[in-house]
Amino acid sequence: MSAKNRVLFVDDEEVVRTSWNRFLSEKGFDVTTANDGARAISELREHPVDVVVSDLRMPTVDGLELLAWLREEQPETRFIMLTGYGTQEVERRAKELGAFGYLNKPISPETLAALVTAATHLKIMDFGAVEAPEQVAEPAVEIEPVVEEASQDGDDVERERSKLRESAGVVGGLIAAPIMGLAFVIFLPVIGFVGLTWYVGRALVDAVSAARG
Repeated sequence: MSAKNRVLFVDDEEVVRTSWNRFLSEKGFDVTTANDGARAISELREHPVDVVVSDLRMPTVDGLELLAWLREEQPETRFIMLTGYGTQEVERRAKELGAFGYLNKPISPETLAALVTAATHLKIMDFGAVEAPEQVAEPAVEIEPVVEEASQDGDDVERERSKLRESAGVVGGLIAAPIMGLAFVIFLPVIGFVGLTWYVGRALVDAVSAARG
């Protein structure tokens, strides 16, 4: 954690101040508190801080008035507005006055801690406000449909291969049939002539044998 991590938390409810003081202190920040804007200004005059985290609605001096004072007196101090009664007009005014962050209650502790961390590490180049990013849940990955789809793809591939083998067999048969027919036409006379020669020769041998006997 950077040495510049001093935080003033301002809220008129004691239980809220105590809870956030404990949480931010555990995160490594040097935290002080004030119960309203007037007390915060008095504290800041004596002990400037790096970041002010303040509620909007408070007695005497509210959050917007505290922010306006900071812009005039301690413009290097970052300001984060917390409110459960936010409106577009309030948010617009907070941005105009240079709020570093604007959060609507209820607030995630980790979200506030991240924003405070950013505020203590970043130098303000202008008075543009920073909004905390929304936490978007990642969609769950469905495993079974993917496996089933892959299995179906495998079956489809096997069927396509079977069809290709069948087609190849048919095409091969169509190609081989004319060749076999042509071979039969060519070699049939030769086979017949050889058979006839053998038969005649055999008959002559038998006739000669009979005459001698």
